[in-house]
Amino acid sequence: MTLTLIGSGISFDLTLSAIDALASADLVYIETYTNPIDDEEISILEEKIGKKIKRLPRRDVESSYLIDRAQNQRVCLISSGDPLTATTHITLVLDAKTKNVEVKIIPNSSIYSTAPARAGLQIYRFGKTASLVNPRENYAPTSSLDIIRKNLELNMHSLVLLDTEPEPMEAKTALEMLSEFDSAVVISKLGAIDEKITYGKISELSEKDLGKPPFAIIIPAKLHILEDEFLKTLE
Repeated sequence: MTLTLIGSGISFDLTLSAIDALASADLVYIETYTNPIDDEEISILEEKIGKKIKRLPRRDVESSYLIDRAQNQRVCLISSGDPLTATTHITLVLDAKTKNVEVKIIPNSSIYSTAPARAGLQIYRFGKTASLVNPRENYAPTSSLDIIRKNLELNMHSLVLLDTEPEPMEAKTALEMLSEFDSAVVISKLGAIDEKITYGKISELSEKDLGKPPFAIIIPAKLHILEDEFLKTLE
């Protein structure tokens, strides 16, 4: 029948159309590996829509699990942020169409637009996004640092996403990995009531209270006068 991909937004703030779709679905799933969601928040949503929500691990999201069930049922998958900013979900859409399963998309806010805006930075001045992986034995990729270096050469800001597996990366761990750069904006719990945004020299940020995970970091390029003025309010 249908597979509906629903964005939960950057702070698990679903739209009215998303609530309606969930309430009329036969099966509701949620993936939380890209952005952990508290059980309490899921329970509140379950009460609103009148049905249980099953957490779906990455292996099932990336398999035919959802599409198989959507062949004859109304299936919803809740994903963090905006649903089509993840490559996995693009693949789901393509696979569903090959099996004649109707796909619906309900968008929401994304870290790609919200983080730059909350930091007072001009979104069109951002280059390629970098991702930092939690430290692992015998695994220390440098491609993310290369991306930031290249962005800075082009005078473009860098949005840096932090690994969430097996646990969300701490900001101070990320700052150690980014120590070659001059300054950073550290964003904690974007969109939440206890959101915290801090700007400063990377060498000094580790001494500050940066909030709680999940974190995102922005490495700014040369600042426009208005960007500089705004960031100074976050020091």
